[in-house]
Amino acid sequence: MKRSLFSTLLLIFGLCLLVILFNYRVDPYAIYHYKQVNADWLSRIDQFLHLRVTKPWHVVQTKPTAIIVGTSRSATVNPKQSTWPQNGGYNLSIPGLTLYEMLRFIEHAQANAPLSNLMIGLDFEVFVQPEPHFQFGFEESRMARDADDLASAHFLWQLVSDMRNTLLSMSGIAQSVMALTGSAEVGRRYYSDGTWESIQSTFTGRRGYIYIGKESVFDQRNQKLSLDRNLDNFADILRFAHRQKIETRLFITPEHVFMIDLWWRLGYGELWKEFHRSLIEVNDAVAIEMGVEPFPLFAFNHMRGVVDEPISAAQDSGRSWFTDGVHFRPRLGKQIMDAVWTDGSEVGAKLNVDSVVVYLSEVEQVRHGFESANAELTAALRRGISPELE
Repeated sequence: MKRSLFSTLLLIFGLCLLVILFNYRVDPYAIYHYKQVNADWLSRIDQFLHLRVTKPWHVVQTKPTAIIVGTSRSATVNPKQSTWPQNGGYNLSIPGLTLYEMLRFIEHAQANAPLSNLMIGLDFEVFVQPEPHFQFGFEESRMARDADDLASAHFLWQLVSDMRNTLLSMSGIAQSVMALTGSAEVGRRYYSDGTWESIQSTFTGRRGYIYIGKESVFDQRNQKLSLDRNLDNFADILRFAHRQKIETRLFITPEHVFMIDLWWRLGYGELWKEFHRSLIEVNDAVAIEMGVEPFPLFAFNHMRGVVDEPISAAQDSGRSWFTDGVHFRPRLGKQIMDAVWTDGSEVGAKLNVDSVVVYLSEVEQVRHGFESANAELTAALRRGISPELE
């Protein structure tokens, strides 16, 4: 009896060890071999829903000294720029990142290696939606607040928990099998610098505009949208960056003027304008409080030929600036990166209390011009989003 029990336990232990070794070797989440992986390795499975688990551990391994942080709309901004550390840049953008999560990710990066450069993407939708402090998959204990936290019991316990979930679980096995066999449906391409981009046509072009218009704009019509709480979180982020003396740049993520027009049609046009003015006010107020200069703030939604580009069908949208109206392609991300960090760039607008009035007026002109020139198409897209918009 004892021998049978021992044999059973030994068999179970052996099977568990084999599963662990198998998942470790395949490493579908690219947690254990991150320094050696490339885009092909990262793109074997769709990492999209796992990034709140994987990116904190990527930061622990790579210890970047310069980061880009934002939602998926900032994910195509390549952290390679002449003024940045050549081997220390990483894009820490996360889908649906809340302002509270953004602070915690910045703190986590700073805890692993003091940051020299920080670039923050700011989305109107994130600031006005009554979202929770954090989204599914986020764990406080996975995020270090300072260097000492990296050796704390709760941080190490979270490491053990994440190892168990990725090395010894059914979901881990399933992801490994898909990664090994190439059977996963992956609609995005992931890169080792933290960036990613969409490569699927399902939500690209006009279909993408309809999908995003419904999910990100129209479905918010009955919610009480407000800036207040998220502006407080934004102020905390600015204070932290000032306190740590991180060279920081802020940019409002551009979107196609069709999306801005949807906000206006739902009655949120003035809130959209207030968002810009409030960012400036908070940035200035925190700077006065800290006795420093405010961080440079840039915006891009006045750029003719970009934010008012033709909305093409998916098969014709390969050279467009946007894939779906809010997610921009890497070539626009490069222009944004250069504009934010290069003095004298003619791309984008640097916002302050004086320039914002002119900027918002220019955006209005671009919006009205696009709607007038594309009345039939935009009406059809709005019908596709909802008959209520007719």
